[in-house]
This record gives sequence, C-alpha cells and structure tokens, in this order.
Amino acid sequence: MKLPARFDGPQGPALRLLAGVFGVVWLANAVFQAVAWLAAAHARANFLHALGKPATKVPEWIRPLLLAGLDLTKAVGPQWVAGCMVVIAVVLGLALLTRTKVALAARIGIAYSVLCWVFLNGFGFPYSGGQTDPGVFVAYAIAFLFVLSVAPTLQGRGADAPEVGGRLWNAARISFGVLWLFDAALKWLPAFLFHFSSQITSVIPGQPHWVAAWLGFVAGMIHAVGPVPIAVVVGLAETAIAVALLSGRWLCLAVPFGAAYSLSVWATAEAFGGPYSSAGTGVRGNVLGNVLIYLIPFLFLWVGSARSRAAKT
Repeated sequence: MKLPARFDGPQGPALRLLAGVFGVVWLANAVFQAVAWLAAAHARANFLHALGKPATKVPEWIRPLLLAGLDLTKAVGPQWVAGCMVVIAVVLGLALLTRTKVALAARIGIAYSVLCWVFLNGFGFPYSGGQTDPGVFVAYAIAFLFVLSVAPTLQGRGADAPEVGGRLWNAARISFGVLWLFDAALKWLPAFLFHFSSQITSVIPGQPHWVAAWLGFVAGMIHAVGPVPIAVVVGLAETAIAVALLSGRWLCLAVPFGAAYSLSVWATAEAFGGPYSSAGTGVRGNVLGNVLIYLIPFLFLWVGSARSRAAKT
C-alpha cells in the first residue's frame, strides 16, 4: 500500500528554505519601497506617480476604479498609505522567514497581491506592442497560495501537512497554468509574432554597459536566425508549459523546463531586471524582474513533484 505524498520527509526543509527565500523577496520589496516612497527627496511625488501611472494605461471602463483609489490615497495621506504598504511587505517577509502565522500571512498576501495587481499593475494593462505579462503580483498571489497549501509543514507540523494533489495545491498549480496560458495566448498575436526582436531592443536604452552589450549580442542572434521562427518557438514553449500545469501531467519535465525558460526570459527580454534604480526596481513588486518571481511557484512545484515521485517508488 502506497503512502500519501506528504511533505514530512526531506522536502520539509526544502519548503522551509523556499519560504525563507520568498520572505527575503518581500523584505527587498519593502526596502525598495521605503527608499523610493518614504526616504527619497520627492517621496510623496514618487508614490503618487507609481499609483497614478496605471490609470493612464487602462481602458476607459477601468480608469474610474483606479482614479478612485488615487483620490482615496490623497484623502488619507500618501505617506500614510505608502508607510502601511511598506509595513505589510515587512510583516509578510518576516512571517515567511520565521514561519510564524504562515497560513494567516499567506491569506493576507493573496488579498494584498490582488489589490496591488489592480492599483499598482493596473490589471497588467496595456496589452499592446507585444506585451504579454499581466503583472508580477499575479505570480505573488499564486506563490502565496502554494505557501498556504503547505503551511502546516512550514510551521513544523509535518504530520498535518496536505497531500501533494490536495485542493489548495491543485488550485495553485491550475492558477499558475492559467497565468501561463494567458501569456501564451498573447504570444500568438501578430503584435508579438511579427515584432519579437523589439522585445529585446526596446529594453537596451538605459541599461548598464555589460547588460546592453549582452542584449545587443542576443538581438544579433535573433536577427541571424529569424525573429518570427524564434517567436513561434517561444509561443510553443509557453503553450506546452501551460498545458502541463493545467493538466498536471509531464510536470517532471515541464517544471524544470519552465524554471529554465523563466530564467532565459529574465536574462533577455527583462534585461536581468534592469535598469537598476530605487525608483524603478522593486517599487511595483518585481524586485529584479517580473519573470524572476515566476521561479517561486516553479520551485514549489519542483519540490512537490520530487515528493510525488518518491512516494511512487
């Protein structure tokens, strides 16, 4: 008789380490936000700009919601709101690092990430010019859903940990699959397929010299092979990742491939998260790039799939 695949073996420490890494990410966000929104010379203006910018990019039917949030912030006090956001990021980071009240922190993190997705990411708009990323806070919410699914293990109660394939775990996996499916669907639109090279060249201005040189080399390779064939390969890769995550099949291949693919996007289209500045890196939660945060759910899945394979042997 096979035992349920629970996280009470060697995967427990791996999950706790992963939660700690996620906590460090939130503390890094808190530092970036505190510098830009509280300590900088034009902190109030920086915060209002970060909060108001998404309203200029969303469709008309969404704009009133974002403007209402901006007006409410001005009424309450921008520095108070910015300070509360920094405190929330610190609390979430410390909860993950110390593994204290993890389930509660995960629920707060999901709700907070959704609010930030709306008011800081503007629902990911605009989806034009080949843009396919709906915003980093979607990945944060999914990562917190994974955290919630293994909260007992993170707090040292391995015997009470949920099975791999439990409802919360599957909800997180399927949500991650929907995110990749959304990304993949936009990859098949003409704006991406026929303007793929611009995804690299458009991020070169303002980069450090070494990043600009690397991106110039990548752009040259793309032109040598052909932008459209590479764009098709990218679309196929993301579609395959989405199908695997949604179906729950071939995860032993899709998860490491997806993690490696995310790193490749981070090193090219996201230019390693540059250019680097306290006002631009991490303020909207991306730390050093949106796709880099995708690694967190992939690492949760990697640990989970390893535990599932061990349980079958």
